[in-house]
Amino acid sequence: MELSASQNQSAKAVLEHATASGNLNTALCAVGDQNGLILTHAAGYRDAGRTLPVATDAIVAIASMTKLITTIAALQLVEKDSLALDIPIDSYLPELKNPAVLTGFNADGDPQYTPAHRAPTARELMTHTSGYVYSIWNDTLLTAEDKGIVEGVLGSEGRFLKAPLAFQPGERWEYGIGIDWLGALIERISGQRLLNYFEEHIFYPLGMTDTGYEFDAAKLDRAVSLMMRVDGALIEAPVLQATPAEHGSSAFYSGGGELYSTLEDYSKILTALLNKGVCNGAQLLHQETVASMFENHIGHLEVPTGRTQMPELSNDFDMGFGAPATWGLGFLRHETATPNGRSAGSVSWAGLFNSYYWIDPAKGIFGLFATQVLPFYDRQAIDTLCALERAIYGLD
Repeated sequence: MELSASQNQSAKAVLEHATASGNLNTALCAVGDQNGLILTHAAGYRDAGRTLPVATDAIVAIASMTKLITTIAALQLVEKDSLALDIPIDSYLPELKNPAVLTGFNADGDPQYTPAHRAPTARELMTHTSGYVYSIWNDTLLTAEDKGIVEGVLGSEGRFLKAPLAFQPGERWEYGIGIDWLGALIERISGQRLLNYFEEHIFYPLGMTDTGYEFDAAKLDRAVSLMMRVDGALIEAPVLQATPAEHGSSAFYSGGGELYSTLEDYSKILTALLNKGVCNGAQLLHQETVASMFENHIGHLEVPTGRTQMPELSNDFDMGFGAPATWGLGFLRHETATPNGRSAGSVSWAGLFNSYYWIDPAKGIFGLFATQVLPFYDRQAIDTLCALERAIYGLD
């Protein structure tokens, strides 16, 4: 799929309008095909004071867009016969033997558990059918956190992994920390810290020079301020801003989030997935593995709407945009075409700070849109994403 001059102009105008109107402080986009990028644009500002124009090489926190990279890393181990997708993961991580399911609380407020039938498999970790969930969208786990039974994800340096299951493995789809356990599995099997594995097997081969967990002080002038929408107004978020840290200094690397990247860097992942696993001459995954990623791996289950338990971090979200959706390996799968142009069989996902991507194999195109604002599924960000898609697909 090629973009006409009119489509290019319309896509850029969407971003410019979103930032000039004050609906968003920052709006970035990148569009590409199997050969790489065909459009990039940056609109707005990288600072809360709206004095520093943002550029296309801006570095943003991509949050849960990290999950696709972790899934790719695990699939590389599958290709090496080091990891089996359908064996319970306590075979690799004995500490996960005999997991418990938190079913609720009794009249005295004490937690109630039932034994899990088995530990989840790597495939269930990848597809969010493992039973591991996020308290942001699960009231039972949030109650457990409020009671101090388990720790929350933010700032706990991996201690949140001690959370119990919320349901029996394979029972349903619910978004959660399964990919963090997948990251721990990668570390155990490879013998490397997750950052080192990513760098050796993904970042360096693809030329992703601006992607990592720690923020390089020399790149701070490309960081985008994180904003929050409070009563309709945008203010600078008091926490979670990018701060310089020494490379390799983190005590814990999250497979489910916490990476920083640029849209150009991340586009190399999407280019490879459109190009049979190859980008910049590097074979990220085998062609057959890539094809499998785009298939439905949750059978009759569907991806439901997420219902927020923490409105300051997330709104309710519907990543299927009203259409039925399932899950592949690493991303949501659109079973039918979406209203704004994505073909049936397209895949997509997002990051907490309102960054989004999609890959449309039928049309041979991918798209990236990013801003830095909380809560997730911000209405203005979603409206901009939808308008951007319509412009790219020539629907307006």
